[in-house]
Amino acid sequence: MDNNSVKKNIAVLRKRLGLTQQEMAEKLGISRNAYRRIESGETALVNDCLLRIASILDSTADELVLGYAPRENDGPTLNELRTRYLQESAEKERMYQEKINVLEETVRSHEKRIELLEDLVKTKEEIISMLKKEQQS
Repeated sequence: MDNNSVKKNIAVLRKRLGLTQQEMAEKLGISRNAYRRIESGETALVNDCLLRIASILDSTADELVLGYAPRENDGPTLNELRTRYLQESAEKERMYQEKINVLEETVRSHEKRIELLEDLVKTKEEIISMLKKEQQS
């Protein structure tokens, strides 16, 4: 725990709340000089005092020590991201498979149409051939 950071964080939070050193001292049940020594770093903070100061400043000991209030849920965890990724991947795979199925059905339909057209062409060629033979006879 960096004492300089802690004392600066305490002073910043106290001033943000509009409290004087005297008011903080009264809330802690200590003299103003004792509180001033805490804020100036002359007196080392013990955990109990740090917790009481944090409570008065409507803060946490973590915020006093770190200089910011760590949030318990800064965002999704790695497992949550992995689960979301797998779900989204599965959904995309399902959607693409549906599109593939539609395209495959379209290809089969076109193949059948091609077969029918080829049969039609053969039939017409046979008719033309028969007509030519008839004309020659």
